[in-house]
Amino acid sequence: MKENWRVWDKDKEYGDLFYKRAIGELPEMESSKSLAKKVNEIIQENDRILDVGCGAGHYLRSLDKIIKTNFSYTGIDQTAYYIERAKEAFSLKVNSNSLRSKTDFKVGDIFNIPVDDNKSDIVICNNVFLHLPSIQKPLEELIRVSKKYIIIRTLIGASSFRIKQVEQPESYDLNGEPINYHYYNIYSEGYIQELLENISFKMDFSFEDDLDYDPSAFGNSDNFVGKRPDDLTTSINGIQLNIYILQPWKFLIIEKK
Repeated sequence: MKENWRVWDKDKEYGDLFYKRAIGELPEMESSKSLAKKVNEIIQENDRILDVGCGAGHYLRSLDKIIKTNFSYTGIDQTAYYIERAKEAFSLKVNSNSLRSKTDFKVGDIFNIPVDDNKSDIVICNNVFLHLPSIQKPLEELIRVSKKYIIIRTLIGASSFRIKQVEQPESYDLNGEPINYHYYNIYSEGYIQELLENISFKMDFSFEDDLDYDPSAFGNSDNFVGKRPDDLTTSINGIQLNIYILQPWKFLIIEKK
C-alpha cells in the first residue's frame, strides 16, 4: 500500500522550520503555547511526558518555559530527519532553566508506538490526527502507552470531512485521485466518542475549544475582507482560517481510570 500522504519524509524545509522554533530563532507556535498550558494544569512531580509527533522538539521548548516541576520527556516522530534536528536542538541546551531530568528523541510511528503499555504519565499529540488516513489505531495506541492522561489537539467539529490538500506539481491517477497530497481531515465529536466507547480501557474524556491564541500571530482579519485566501492564515470570529479551510481546533483530553 502506497503512503503518498507521508509528504513530510521528503520535506526537510519543514523540519528546519521546526528546528528554528525549537532553538528560539523563530517564535513559538500558538498551538505549542496552548498545549503547554494544558499540560501544566495536570502535571505532577517527576511525571513522564511522551510527545507523539514531536517534530524537531518545538513543543518541548514551550513545555520548558511553563513547567516548574521536575519531569522527563520523550519525543517520537515518524520522520527521521525531524528527530535528527530535535537531537541537535536540545544538545544546545536551549533552556538552561529547564527542570527536565531526562530527554530522549527517537523515530517511531503513531500506528505502532515503540513504548510499553502504561509507560508515560502524560501523552501529548499535537496537530497530527488531521494528517492521518485513519485515527482509530493511533487513538488506541496513545491510550495504550499512557498511564494517566492523553492530550490530543486536532480538528474536531459537528461533522466529519475527508480533505486532501494536493501537493505541487499537481497530478492525479486514472481514478482522479491525487498522486501527491497530505490529509487535512476534520472529525466529528460523535465519531471520536464512538471510537473511545469501543476501547476497552476505562476513561473519562472531554472536548475543549482551543481559543487560547493571539490572532495577530496569524494575520489581521480586517485586512482579509474582499481578498482571496490563496495563501493566507488568519482568524475570523475566533476560528483559524488556513487558505480556504476553517479550522475548528479542539483538545481531546482523556483521563484513564
